[in-house]
Amino acid sequence: MKQHVRNKAYLAGGIILSILGVLWLIHALGIVVPEIIVSFPSLIMLIGLITLIQTKFKSEVAWVIFGFGVILMLNKLFPNQNIWQIGLAGLLLILGIYYLIKYFTETREIPDFTSNNDQPGD
Repeated sequence: MKQHVRNKAYLAGGIILSILGVLWLIHALGIVVPEIIVSFPSLIMLIGLITLIQTKFKSEVAWVIFGFGVILMLNKLFPNQNIWQIGLAGLLLILGIYYLIKYFTETREIPDFTSNNDQPGD
């Protein structure tokens, strides 16, 4: 039986190209799109979200990329606030807590090299 494997790069590429196509079509039709939707923070958040979906929300790097996009977006929405320092401090705090939780909850088997099962002369 032949097994079908899907390439995740096609999923990410298809989503990104489809969104860009829709935005370009909306612009060509003269429909005004808010700048907040078509911006660099939105792109960073989209890349992080796609990566999170591909990794089933298990990638720390994808969470950092998405969080950085959120910080950029909040900085754009509230320009007079101190979002950079608050956001980056919050991101570091959340990431640190995540690693601590992962450290204390994850268990791995460690091979026992102290037992001597291969004794010569047996």
